[in-house]
Amino acid sequence: MSELGRVIEAVANDVVAAQSELNRLDGIAGDGDLGATMAAGAAALIAALPEINDLDLAAALRRCGTELARKAPSTSGTLIATACLRAGGAAATDAAAPEASATAIAARLVDAGLAGIQQRGKAHVGDKTMLDALDPAAAALREAAAQHAPLPAALASAAHAARTGADATRDMRARVGRAGWLADRSEGNVDAGAYLIALMFESAARHAPQP
Repeated sequence: MSELGRVIEAVANDVVAAQSELNRLDGIAGDGDLGATMAAGAAALIAALPEINDLDLAAALRRCGTELARKAPSTSGTLIATACLRAGGAAATDAAAPEASATAIAARLVDAGLAGIQQRGKAHVGDKTMLDALDPAAAALREAAAQHAPLPAALASAAHAARTGADATRDMRARVGRAGWLADRSEGNVDAGAYLIALMFESAARHAPQP
């Protein structure tokens, strides 16, 4: 199995394991199905791994995006799918710059995914969404790339930033989507989408290939 494939498998398994907690958080001011839909998407990625392992980075990310779009057709699933597709496009562009470090590539891919989610979701940092975890994670990766940090250390920093950002949503008031309509119910609770992003970065950091 490729290094990317191993990370995808690990993150997917951790998302499946967190299904109940994701459903619980999403049910506070949402449909309560985030865990179920993301677990279905994660299972689809695991099933597709034999094919994903044979693809280059750009094609593998695009395949992840299309699988999630088909098998996790929730709002969050669609946004994560969009991030993967945008990251795949960025990876195809970066293929022309093979001298870039793994950390610099990761930062570029996460930035592309972040931009895709912002554009499609029409949300901003502070609206109590997954962006409140993803934006600080992206910033941490950019800083790590500027400092020429190795990828495992960069991912650990990004995971810490994502978890800090997710925890901060507890004190935010939701402004978009169904959670925005039920903002009073969402107060005092971590946003489910931000929790998902933190979980994914923490899993990636734990299973990142060591130098």
